[in-house]
Amino acid sequence: MPGPRPEIFFDEADDATELVKALQSEGYTADLRREAFAGDDDAEDRAWVLAVTPFDDRVVEMVDVYGGWMPGDERLPGEPVEGPPLPDAPKRLKRE
Repeated sequence: MPGPRPEIFFDEADDATELVKALQSEGYTADLRREAFAGDDDAEDRAWVLAVTPFDDRVVEMVDVYGGWMPGDERLPGEPVEGPPLPDAPKRLKRE
């Protein structure tokens, strides 16, 4: 039994509908809906959620082009990035 289909999220309706058209022209089945995240009270803040069948590498490539994002995608920005090294001790100021 196959698992749940991965979902693709968009902040902008135009980006989502453009990807739907592109996917359908290539023979994919695409279902688009709006979904509120926990704490979202404003209907305008709801994300656009796209489910695609079949879900394959071509879909992932197209998501990158059309500005969507997928929860848990390890390529997403926001992963911890190691910054420059910090000093081991506080900086001492010279007193005159």
